[in-house]
Amino acid sequence: MKATTLGTLTKIVGGKLESGNPNTLVTFINHGKYKHLRPHHIYIYSKSSKWENQIKALRLTRPKALILPIGVSSFGLRIPIIRVQNTMGAVWRIGLWNWNQFKHQLRVIGITGSAGKSTTTAMVSSILRSHYRIVQTAGNLNTASYLPGYLSRIENQHNLLLLEMGMNSLNNIKRQCNIVRPHIGVVTNVGEAHAGNLGGLDYVVKAKQEMVDGVRPGGVLLLNADDLRSRKLSVAKFNGKLLRFGIDQPAEIRATNVTYHNSGMNFKVIAEGQQHIIFIPTFGKHNVYNALAAIGVARAMGIPYPSIQKGLARFETPKMRLQFLSTPKGRILINDAWNATAMKAGLEVLKNVSKGRTTVAVLGDMLELGKLSPIAHQSVGKYIAKLGVNQLVTIGPNARIIASTAIQNGMPRNRVFSYSSHEQVVTHLLRTTTPRSLIYFKASRKLHLEKIVSQIRKFG
Repeated sequence: MKATTLGTLTKIVGGKLESGNPNTLVTFINHGKYKHLRPHHIYIYSKSSKWENQIKALRLTRPKALILPIGVSSFGLRIPIIRVQNTMGAVWRIGLWNWNQFKHQLRVIGITGSAGKSTTTAMVSSILRSHYRIVQTAGNLNTASYLPGYLSRIENQHNLLLLEMGMNSLNNIKRQCNIVRPHIGVVTNVGEAHAGNLGGLDYVVKAKQEMVDGVRPGGVLLLNADDLRSRKLSVAKFNGKLLRFGIDQPAEIRATNVTYHNSGMNFKVIAEGQQHIIFIPTFGKHNVYNALAAIGVARAMGIPYPSIQKGLARFETPKMRLQFLSTPKGRILINDAWNATAMKAGLEVLKNVSKGRTTVAVLGDMLELGKLSPIAHQSVGKYIAKLGVNQLVTIGPNARIIASTAIQNGMPRNRVFSYSSHEQVVTHLLRTTTPRSLIYFKASRKLHLEKIVSQIRKFG
């Protein structure tokens, strides 16, 4: 954050300085992250955490000041206090104030999509971090409510704001774009994720349209040429440079000759009348699309291909996205349990990297699909029956549809198992799989399949 004084900060948030020296210099805002509290922070109360836990941290660390809502007791804390009507309002005021100090020096990249946005963001970051000082989205904290936190982190040295833009409702991406107006916008694809919350696939298209409409005039927009639902996005009013990326359909940025290797994939990218060989240390056709989007962003930023190749080669997959983990007894676990999007793509990876190993798919409920849920689970069941994995294990009531559909489509009943608890799945896998087995895990976030992965990794 741009350095200011406690007195000026009080005016920015529209509050009242209850105690403390108004001339105290402040440079860092901490909203609710009491476990990471430091003495130079200005701490902002969070109603999502127990106040007694926050109080303990405040007494232990004694930050420069505390922003506290009216009516919440300070319990005699001997630190400067700014009183405000609403702390979330204060967070937004600080973020917007800081954005206005630095927005003239920043390029903005916005990345959204039903699947692949976190991986694409990580790929872009891996390429650009050698050329830019970046403030970027942390983890999956990607909806509009987290935006002011990123805006408040911008300092003098930063020249790039890299935002993964998620959404849990209509107008969420629009709200973010209205503030930062991306120079470059990416829609990785338009899929079923959040269709239940929004009311159907047409609303998912409408939500992703907010990125198309949110790119600033003269900016660059990247869309997936092979994704059928992305074709429903209207670019009629887009005022900028449109680039499409793909494998099967004509596109300005296109991949061919995709080949698997022990540690990742090679492919040839064809763009701007040139051809280059790219290596990415991960697997799956869906990750080729993610890499193509990242290449398009990098080229729009003027990054040369040697830097792109180097950046993608050192890319690290985000947590629980196709992470390959080994166990003491030689099992290989593919932890893809962050969410349920791109389940078929992950199963394709399982098949392509098996190399004679016994393959096991552990699949859980796909949530937030609304009326599409039965069809989506049936579709996965049909797909896995054709794929020829050695064993299917499901967890959760919706995932039983995957199991029953797989059996109906020819998968032997004695190779399909359905359970309702983590403990049952762990016991089954340790009992029935061999040391060289390759086990893939995928489900919606709420099922926490990573806990099963942890247990198998510990004992298997």
